Amino acid sequence: MRAVVAGIANQQTRLPVEGFPHPYSPARHLPGRIEDAVGGVGFNVAAALARLGAAVDLLAPLADDPPGRAVLAAADRLGVGTRLCTRALDRTPRSVVLVDTTGRREVNTDLGGALATSVDPAAFRTAATGADVCVLGNLDFSRPLLPAARGLGVPVVVDLQDVRGPDHPYDQDFLAADTLVMSHERLAGRDLPGFLRALRSRSRASLLVLTLGADGSLALTPDDADCWRTPAVDVGPVSDTTGAGDAFTAALAHALHGRRLPA
Repeated sequence: MRAVVAGIANQQTRLPVEGFPHPYSPARHLPGRIEDAVGGVGFNVAAALARLGAAVDLLAPLADDPPGRAVLAAADRLGVGTRLCTRALDRTPRSVVLVDTTGRREVNTDLGGALATSVDPAAFRTAATGADVCVLGNLDFSRPLLPAARGLGVPVVVDLQDVRGPDHPYDQDFLAADTLVMSHERLAGRDLPGFLRALRSRSRASLLVLTLGADGSLALTPDDADCWRTPAVDVGPVSDTTGAGDAFTAALAHALHGRRLPA
């Protein structure tokens, strides 16, 4: 399977907390518990696909600084191609992730100039030609890539992240994707099957999936009268849920376009 992934790659600092809300303290001593790594939705999806055996090209805006070089080195260790990664930013994106004792996380991001970056469409089309799937983050620099991929006949998976509603203006361009994945975290109190049906009416997607954390997921295709509910797999205690949705998106893309399984 060949995949092109467009999204954010960043330096990620993991900071443990006792719970949320996090109480004020003038100082906390955490020997050996503050961890630096490479993360970001684009990197996480590309890494997971590579671990599943895919040949992956990552498109992510970076700077020529130590965090940017750390991203490139981590990608190289995984066999993820970085020919599409730009180095034109003044500063590579960064994040600080607070994680409590139950695994819940709060992601604090500083994406800097990454959101205003532009992508060379010709370079993207060259990389995407003949690919089995393109996985795009819901970022402004991804918007022109969706019609470019569709023009090449390459299926597109878009992660809408924490959606706000079926008619949110920011999401509308991405509703042309073949597969839509999204999180329920900002839909508290909503009729979730009703939300998916409303989104389906605005979308051309052949599969829409809403992840529900510990409650599994809901899925809907154009022909379904009702949603399919899939329970979560019990993998034992989870110390950190950061990137769980990214792993889900990668595994779904692999199942659909690597293993060629029906929705």
